[in-house]
Amino acid sequence: MPQQAFQIAGMRGTVDAEPPFARRGPNVDNPRLTAGRASTRGTFRNVAGRKSAGGKLHAKVTKPARAAPLPSVADYFPSGTAYRDSGMADSNQSGAWLVKAFAMGGVDVQELFRRLPKQMDLATRAPETLTPDVVNAILLECASLSADNNFGLRMVELAGPSDLGIYGYLLMNAPTVGEALEIACRYYPTFYRGAMLRLAVGRGVAKLAYRTKARSTLSARHDNEWSLGFFVRVIRRGTSADWTPANATFTHPAPQDLREQIQVFGANLHFGRATNCIEFPADVLRCRVNQTDPKLLRVLIQHADGLLDQMQSEEKLADQVRLLILEHLDKGPGDAAGVARKLRISVSTLKRRLKQEGFSYRELRDGVVRDLSQSALRETQVPISEIALRVGYSELSAFDRAFSRLAGMTPRQYRATEARKTG
Repeated sequence: MPQQAFQIAGMRGTVDAEPPFARRGPNVDNPRLTAGRASTRGTFRNVAGRKSAGGKLHAKVTKPARAAPLPSVADYFPSGTAYRDSGMADSNQSGAWLVKAFAMGGVDVQELFRRLPKQMDLATRAPETLTPDVVNAILLECASLSADNNFGLRMVELAGPSDLGIYGYLLMNAPTVGEALEIACRYYPTFYRGAMLRLAVGRGVAKLAYRTKARSTLSARHDNEWSLGFFVRVIRRGTSADWTPANATFTHPAPQDLREQIQVFGANLHFGRATNCIEFPADVLRCRVNQTDPKLLRVLIQHADGLLDQMQSEEKLADQVRLLILEHLDKGPGDAAGVARKLRISVSTLKRRLKQEGFSYRELRDGVVRDLSQSALRETQVPISEIALRVGYSELSAFDRAFSRLAGMTPRQYRATEARKTG
């Protein structure tokens, strides 16, 4: 069996490079989960240790074989009601993505709700408000129910930026690794209020640290590894599929089997330290993760900031609707029914309550499209076709007609008019 080098707090040695899940038996309760694991977790190649100029060991991982797609959420909840009908969470609640990811990771979610009813009710209604103790209790129970001792790392695979609402939307629109991590730190409270994320750069080294605001009485291992592993995944979008940090430290004790940790965090691991942190060369921050224009990103952030501020200060339904429209704007025109499902109200209730505040759904959506389009046309030189895609129009002609209706002129005319004002 191939072996892999590692270094932990001054100790060096080797571990078997075969992933632990390669030796797992089938999941007799859910053969579809067994198939999903075989296709997504058994694809790692051999891992070899190499020494850097400073004498430290780092992991060099060969490119993984092309994996089959992860099982879709529809495989587990084909009608969207599988766990709602069982007295658990509604599939449109803000934390429903957590329950779906848990199920895809092999957790019996019905049993999870039975064992932790209050904690799971809060997790599905308002996951950003969970305390560290509640987060750790849920993840420890998931690890037990799935018989997966690396459940935090499994969540890195199963929950991506697209699951995280406006927070994930901004992350996915950052043009570089550095801007993605700065956004991650700045907006982390909108995703989870129980912890802080901090990026520090100095002497050619970048450090990303994760710390909970309150000390937990339970093991925080799964939370620590999921939280930092998620950002390794973000960084890999701009580097390579096998990128690992130069150094990683954790507050929890070292697990007995380190093979999966090394795959994610590299071979230079330290446990039982004061902070959870990954370190890597500062040059990595300049790596591009997508082609978003930096000025367009600023426009997106300004609009997200404004809508978040309005929500927090006024808590009006119209502001919540605008934020949901912005969050999903680049996926297509959208409709009131989709927003109503997110808010867990009927379409008729949505329209009635918006009317009470003096708005209609179409008016709110038109306003978001108009304001974002005008800002992008005025403040950037991004091609009009890309702006059209950002606001939900795949056809430029359709965007031209919509913008002309909202602004009284075509996008090209608007950009030229604004350029003359500032020129």
